[in-house]
Amino acid sequence: MEHPLRVEELPHTDTPPAVTAEPPPSVAAAGAAPLPPLPHLPSSDVLFLKPQDSHYRDYLPAANIRTRLSPALRAVCKTAHAVSVMVDWVRSNHLSFAVRCGGHSYEGFSQSTDVVIDLRGMASIGVDTNANLVTAGSGASLYQIYQAVADRGLALQAGSCPTVGISGHILGGGHGLLARSHGLTCDSLLELTLVDSQSRILTVDASSEPDLYWACKGGGGGSFGIATEFRLHVFPLKSALVFGVSWKLSQAAAARLFAAWQAWAPNAPSNITSIMKVQSAGSGLITLRCIGQSVGSENELRAQLQPLVSMDKPSSALSIQSLSFINAVKHFAGPLDYEQVYMKAKSDYVLTPLGADAIAAMMSAASAASSVALLCDGYGGKIADVGAADTAFPRRAGTQFCIQYYSSWMHASDTSAHLASVAKVYAAMRPYLPGASYVNYCDIDLPDYPNAYWGDNLPRLTAVKQQYDPENLFRHAQSVPLPSAPQA
Repeated sequence: MEHPLRVEELPHTDTPPAVTAEPPPSVAAAGAAPLPPLPHLPSSDVLFLKPQDSHYRDYLPAANIRTRLSPALRAVCKTAHAVSVMVDWVRSNHLSFAVRCGGHSYEGFSQSTDVVIDLRGMASIGVDTNANLVTAGSGASLYQIYQAVADRGLALQAGSCPTVGISGHILGGGHGLLARSHGLTCDSLLELTLVDSQSRILTVDASSEPDLYWACKGGGGGSFGIATEFRLHVFPLKSALVFGVSWKLSQAAAARLFAAWQAWAPNAPSNITSIMKVQSAGSGLITLRCIGQSVGSENELRAQLQPLVSMDKPSSALSIQSLSFINAVKHFAGPLDYEQVYMKAKSDYVLTPLGADAIAAMMSAASAASSVALLCDGYGGKIADVGAADTAFPRRAGTQFCIQYYSSWMHASDTSAHLASVAKVYAAMRPYLPGASYVNYCDIDLPDYPNAYWGDNLPRLTAVKQQYDPENLFRHAQSVPLPSAPQA
């Protein structure tokens, strides 16, 4: 999943410092029933880790400390065969388990106090420059893939947080700063290898397992099987333009400027992907920060941004830089080290433009909640060129932008206050939005998450679930339900 606050030189509250927040209370599997005998797998296939093992704690860090758990067993798989054996083992022994890659699940769906099948042992990357393809193990991070393709003059459209794992990101859709010019990350997916609920190792593409292939392009992780490898289309890209401009405005002026961004961002040339951040500046004022990336010309970009820049005097002037692809990644990535904070997020898809009342409510709510940032990711462009039913990801043509309501903090004692602040801002927007949400910004509080995440694609998704996992082996609190399961 993409990190919401990787949006370059915003105030320091945007990107948490490259340190770990205070450690959470240890949640271990104390008193749990003894595990059955472990599968007979060599060390070349798997690294088994129990709490008493010396390297156990090396694998514990998770992006959201609030939902971190300590498993009774972590199986760091190095091969698809190991994953297959582990799936057979947990199924045969009726064990609860989770599947972990980058560990950025907002609600901790990759965490368990029982068994974790950890994919970080499968992080090999191969690049075919003749065919513009990259093959990546499911334990690879986005930045590892960016480095590998950039070394060969190629690029992949994906999220800005460097330590996000490719698996959850691509399975849920994958929005990033090249999304309007090249589509979602899942749109680059040509083939994947997946271990299903019967421990079969499947090759999944448009001609082999077409329904499962469709579901893996936006259906989210942890519902159909365990992906072990991805084959993705990449493209030549030597450089990109990165830009940023900020304003500090009254709520009324901020509302006018936001309305102008809303009218422009989803309809701008597809070369340009932009994000608008809305946050309290104190004293009733609002900070707006528009950042983004373009693969077009600088003249085009300046002309497109001019109406926004000329509406109100920026508090920090428009900056445009031409950077290599990998340096553009670094520009938005911030520190490349794995970071851990306490956090909570919610999301909304804006499917029709917000009216004046809705924008005013947004500014009022943002002004009153200094710890909550609203990050608005522009849609349209190439995202909209794919039909809403052509992939499991449903938010295509007509989608204006996605709002993420995000808060992070460093001390467990502050959790209740931050959760309440996020909930209050989100509640302020309920009269104006339909409740559509992004599965990669998972939110355990959603009353009807299947429809919020997948909309009209839900019936086909549940049918694929029935076909490939009829016993619901792959499940978590917000996995795709079986057709007969309650959808709540």
